[in-house]
Amino acid sequence: MEQNRNMEQGGTTATVPAEKKNENRKREVSGKDAQIIRAFLESVGIYEADALRVSIAIADGKMTADNISADDRLALNRYLNSSTDNDRLTADNAQGHRLNRAFGLLERVSEFCDKQQLVTVNKVLLSIAVNAEDISHAVSNLAKRPASVQPSQGNIVGSGANK
Repeated sequence: MEQNRNMEQGGTTATVPAEKKNENRKREVSGKDAQIIRAFLESVGIYEADALRVSIAIADGKMTADNISADDRLALNRYLNSSTDNDRLTADNAQGHRLNRAFGLLERVSEFCDKQQLVTVNKVLLSIAVNAEDISHAVSNLAKRPASVQPSQGNIVGSGANK
């Protein structure tokens, strides 16, 4: 009986320090996770984090091309349309650009999905990338944006050139 008590006490004593070690390790992992997340967010391009978020939701079956919210579709379209040259944007080259961006997003999201999920994301992304209404909207909105104004030599105020 005495021997059983010693074994029980010994077992209890051994478990308590192990739990404290795990608690400390959890804090370390959380700090490392925060660093990993921060590094990831710093590495993504413009609109890419939102596009990845939507793509992962599609992969998880939380949305489809038919039930995607307007905000999530906008997030994907912003990503697909970004990095375009406004001066030469037409419906034809916009579609090609959007397809290239969709394939880039697929490569990025593949880190977070299995093969079947990747197929699901692929179908939705490609359907949005080639959607005529989305392309037309992108082309018309980019055409309306004013070109950035570059001051010329003659209209620089306050410089020694105009005095």
